[in-house]
Amino acid sequence: MKKWFKTLLLAVGLILALAPAALAGTVTGDQLRQVFPQAPAPGKTITRGEFAALLARAAGMQVKGNQADIQGDAWYSPAVMALKAKGVIRGYPDGGLHTDQPVTLLEAAVMVSRVLGLPDGVAAPEVKGSLGRESWGYTPYAWLVRAGLLQPGQDASAVLTVDEGVAFLARVFGSDPEAEKIVQAAKQAQAKVKDVKFAGSMAISARLRPEAVGKVSGVSGVSMQGNIESEFSYPLSLHQKIDMTLNLPAEKTPGKDLAPGGKMQMTMEQYLVDGTMYQKVEAPGMAEPQWMKLPKNALPDLEALVEQSRNAAGLPPGLKDSFHFRYLGEGIENGHKVHRIAYYGLIDDWQALMQALPGGLTQEMEQAVNQAGGVLKSISIWGVEAIGVEDNLTYASEMTGLVVFADKYQGDTVPLETMTINMKVTDYRYNSGVKIQVPAEALTAPEVPLTPSQPDVKSSGSQQMQG
Repeated sequence: MKKWFKTLLLAVGLILALAPAALAGTVTGDQLRQVFPQAPAPGKTITRGEFAALLARAAGMQVKGNQADIQGDAWYSPAVMALKAKGVIRGYPDGGLHTDQPVTLLEAAVMVSRVLGLPDGVAAPEVKGSLGRESWGYTPYAWLVRAGLLQPGQDASAVLTVDEGVAFLARVFGSDPEAEKIVQAAKQAQAKVKDVKFAGSMAISARLRPEAVGKVSGVSGVSMQGNIESEFSYPLSLHQKIDMTLNLPAEKTPGKDLAPGGKMQMTMEQYLVDGTMYQKVEAPGMAEPQWMKLPKNALPDLEALVEQSRNAAGLPPGLKDSFHFRYLGEGIENGHKVHRIAYYGLIDDWQALMQALPGGLTQEMEQAVNQAGGVLKSISIWGVEAIGVEDNLTYASEMTGLVVFADKYQGDTVPLETMTINMKVTDYRYNSGVKIQVPAEALTAPEVPLTPSQPDVKSSGSQQMQG
């Protein structure tokens, strides 16, 4: 298995586990208005160029250029060029950016979604809205509706005023104080939980780069979906079972053992007790499944990681500014009255991520996570939590991680372009007296290394995700 893929799996898992704990920085309307050289007239429409300047400021982007050297209305040109270089503003079919034209709500939403790391080609979530699926900007529109940043009834074609543009960006790049208060209360409630069981589903889809498609029998992507059942007993014992179906295009995939329709069934079961991980995997073509034991020195201090995560007050400033929370209102989930909280954000700074990782990682895992900075360009995370009104415990959750890969890793082309990981849990049960006991055949299983040995790679701990 390629080194970049091994490091990817570890890095993505850690990031998805850490991200919801981050608390967001805030940008205000007054701060955004200071971007204008002169105060705009009341009711003035905002142009694409002016919105680009506000967007760059709201996102904390570095903009090069001295606006004193720019003539007339082109004061926003440095911001436009910065956004163009990152693919945020791309212009019209005629090739022009038309920065002096008024910006519509849909254009603003598309630019915002790109800054938040929403990759091209990702599937749109199911939402109720006024914009048709045939629209060129439907996918980003749907993601922003899901996060509570756009209202379903808003006219996406409406031209924005300066006031509306400022309010929109302050909403996107700020965070709802009520939502943050509920999230903090939920963390405190979770720290008191003795055990929890949950069941849900997960789906993963990956898209290959166009130039890589021809090298993999014409396959443009793969997908898998399945179910997961987990039970935890704190300080930390774990039992987990995952059933997955890998979907392969049967007509383009070599191999005599491929199931009809290209569907390959896989099952993984694992226990974690007293710091030792036991694992069993069943898949077509494998020998009779047997338990194996992972060495303790290859795993982090998982108990310390969990306790730190449960009691953490948030992440360092480098990640705090990257995640935002919105309060979506109340609802009912599994018979419980709940607050619905949306969160979203982008991680593209590996140095900030490395600083945010809690202690307890082994040297091998720390090195692997650091190497993954060369594999990933960015990870955009979008989620919704249903948190109990009375007890502040989570009763439903859904999180989607949208991964964009670097073009190359250690001189080799990374064949994957994007990956979407969706996890949905709708059945949480707390303090039910979970007792986790490792099967006798697992206790006597042989010990195997976590990963094959690799040449040492010096870790810098300070690199930026490639972009």
